[in-house]
Amino acid sequence: MKTGLILEGGAVRGIFTAGVLDRLMENGIYYPYVVGVSAGGGNAMSYVSRQIGRTARQINAPKSESYFGFRQFVEVHKIINLDKMAFEYPYKQFPFDFDTYFSSDIDVEYACTCCETGKAEFFSEKSDHQRLLTIVKATCSVPMLCDPVEIEGKHYLDGSIADSIPIEHAMEMGCDKVVIVLTKPDTNVPPTNYSKFKQVIGHMYKNYPEFVEACMTRVERYWQTVSLMEKLQAEGKAFVIRPQIPTISKFEQDSTKIMELYRHGYTLMDKRLMELVEWNAGNTAPISVPAENGGIAAEEPVSSEQEVMLA
Repeated sequence: MKTGLILEGGAVRGIFTAGVLDRLMENGIYYPYVVGVSAGGGNAMSYVSRQIGRTARQINAPKSESYFGFRQFVEVHKIINLDKMAFEYPYKQFPFDFDTYFSSDIDVEYACTCCETGKAEFFSEKSDHQRLLTIVKATCSVPMLCDPVEIEGKHYLDGSIADSIPIEHAMEMGCDKVVIVLTKPDTNVPPTNYSKFKQVIGHMYKNYPEFVEACMTRVERYWQTVSLMEKLQAEGKAFVIRPQIPTISKFEQDSTKIMELYRHGYTLMDKRLMELVEWNAGNTAPISVPAENGGIAAEEPVSSEQEVMLA
């Protein structure tokens, strides 16, 4: 039996997931299969590379280093500069441990929506730096705000369009149970309904009719996934953790609000840690690597502007 970890997207709301995963990493809890969607992809990277605090620093970067917002619009004429996030951050501002990531036994995938087919495709990469970063860029590429990303001759955008919470895929990958980290406090609130932008979507992606259709039917698929999730919860096959406080904007720029959601994720996971351990009891235990001094050492403390409170 195998337990999988599913990480939902949500742009800046992914800071909640960062808090949850940092607490898991401190306890040496690593699951054998991970799938990240959109912002969940960035969280998956730092989880597999075992870098406590890295995603929080990246999401709550100082405005001078942020990959989205007015500054990026002025500099590169884009509201979201994913090239900065995907190809600059890992080498400069927020170094990524490629060696640890590539040597990990964890099977990690990233969900992307294929523009040509409108279907979700799942990518994995354990040796090529640039291909990995290109995949992560693709899963994070928001429709209307980002250009499609080419991978092996096809084009991709945000994985959450086709599969917001890829439970069925995790099961197909051999998972009998799943831990699901969501970024909204209420699953009764649907994700962005792109059918409201039908004319814009239709015009922008006129060469990708299947992708347009996927955008129009996104909410319907979301409800189907929520129904499956609730069924698995009732059967004891899904452990779901999500915010218990009001959410923030997907592109929130208030550092205080962002870090409040991070701390909430961290403390909520701390409170539910024994519940998670008990949920795992008698079934497939997660990959657990004992950490020295009771936890994996975090990176150097961040600046006061983006302080990460881990205690």
